[in-house]
Amino acid sequence: MKTRIAVVGIAVACAALAVPADVAAQGSAAAERVEPFTHLTAPRVDPGEPAPGSSAMTSLCPNRLDLCRKYWDYTTYFVDGYTIPFRDKEILILRTAWLSRGEYIWGRHYVRGKESGLTDEEIQRITEGPGAAGWSDFDATLLRAADELHTSRFVSDATWNALSARYTEDQVREVVLIVGDYTQLAMFQNSLGAQLPPGYDGLPD
Repeated sequence: MKTRIAVVGIAVACAALAVPADVAAQGSAAAERVEPFTHLTAPRVDPGEPAPGSSAMTSLCPNRLDLCRKYWDYTTYFVDGYTIPFRDKEILILRTAWLSRGEYIWGRHYVRGKESGLTDEEIQRITEGPGAAGWSDFDATLLRAADELHTSRFVSDATWNALSARYTEDQVREVVLIVGDYTQLAMFQNSLGAQLPPGYDGLPD
């Protein structure tokens, strides 16, 4: 009997210790941003004149290159080809832009985020991460997914399961690909010196 009580007591103690760990995972500190750098004030490459129907951005990776044509096909898919809710997508993109110091992405998607229904206060709060007060449970899950992919390149079981409670398997795949695409796009735009068009504001201080 004493042995059984001891075993039960150990099991209860272990369970008690596991709860704070799970809570800590759900309310973990915000991810660290990439190291600061000085944003370029002009492109590092000569974009030339944009081809008819193209933009100054695509001129940084011109369509005359097969690599660039395929890259733009992929990255622009997420402009109109996504299946998760528009607002959810913009939360993922803006959090990724903040963590990656993606000035161009932030400026363009601040506007897109407002179009999706995000308020100015919510967009500002995205910079604080999933632990900030005011998020719904699912909004915090989206932010946590972006943070986990940024810090460890891995979505934890808890976050994956929380996404799966609302999304299909294909949509959870899409979450990973959206964060990955905009992380890569930030690398490209930051390194080549993409400049925001007039009228767009960059990252907040």
